[in-house]
Amino acid sequence: MSHLPVTPVLFSEALSRMTSQRVWLKLETTQPTGSFKVRPAFNSILARLEQARQCGVVTSSSGNFAQATAYAARSLGVDAHIVMMRNASPFKIERTKSYGGTVVPCGNTFQERWDTTFRVQRESNRLLIHPYDSEETIGGDGTVGCELADQLEGDLCVLVPVSGGGLISGIATALKTLRPHCRVIGVQPAANPSMQASFRAGKPVSVTPAPSLADALVVAKPGDRTFALAQQFVDDVVTIEEDEIVTAVKTLAVEQKLVVEGGGAAGVAALLAGKIDTRGLDVVCVLSGGNILPAKLAELLAA
Repeated sequence: MSHLPVTPVLFSEALSRMTSQRVWLKLETTQPTGSFKVRPAFNSILARLEQARQCGVVTSSSGNFAQATAYAARSLGVDAHIVMMRNASPFKIERTKSYGGTVVPCGNTFQERWDTTFRVQRESNRLLIHPYDSEETIGGDGTVGCELADQLEGDLCVLVPVSGGGLISGIATALKTLRPHCRVIGVQPAANPSMQASFRAGKPVSVTPAPSLADALVVAKPGDRTFALAQQFVDDVVTIEEDEIVTAVKTLAVEQKLVVEGGGAAGVAALLAGKIDTRGLDVVCVLSGGNILPAKLAELLAA
């Protein structure tokens, strides 16, 4: 993707020693807005750039896609309105504004967020950018899988944080197309097991999300497109507990000197908790985001 850098892959001596296997870290934390979400944001706007410049764009997000859309829109000369719940992270709300996005506040349920988003779209005729369940967002997320295929040899076991399913469906589709024997495993907090529950049901189902340190991974239901692709290409979905997320964030900070938010550390959490069947493959943990407040990081390190 010409508008963004290729993010590095780091071999982790510490995690390899702790788990007795070769572990790599894909550092999406180094993206301009601190998360992988700039990939689908750019791809979605570039797909309809003329329309976006004429009409502006609108999307909804709990934080990382909000920042990404505001950043990509400003970079491409597009006006962006982003619908965010009033209880979203104040840090992420302010960051979204700092990137030039207009934040439209809404109630604190996903239904209210989408109702507000669709209302703004109807009233303003803006281009609707979906945060996870569109061909453009999935395609943008798939560039992570393409990069991994270029950066690492052989078959891999890739651990991917899951919310609406855009990242894992994109990575799995790209990587399994290029290397069919790779394994792709989704990880989400037990407080929000929407993709795991959908896998078991054989169709997208809704759950009632609970608060989680992995706030970027909270969504009530996976997308229809993302679930269909996940069913086809993803090997498994596991869940992690809150204390396991804390352990992962602390381990990455202390052992790797990396600042990673709870959702971004999900793969490491599952790996350290022994929840992954790697089948002897090299393991890649996608660190999907690093947008954690210094005060929160200090609190976790002190715990």
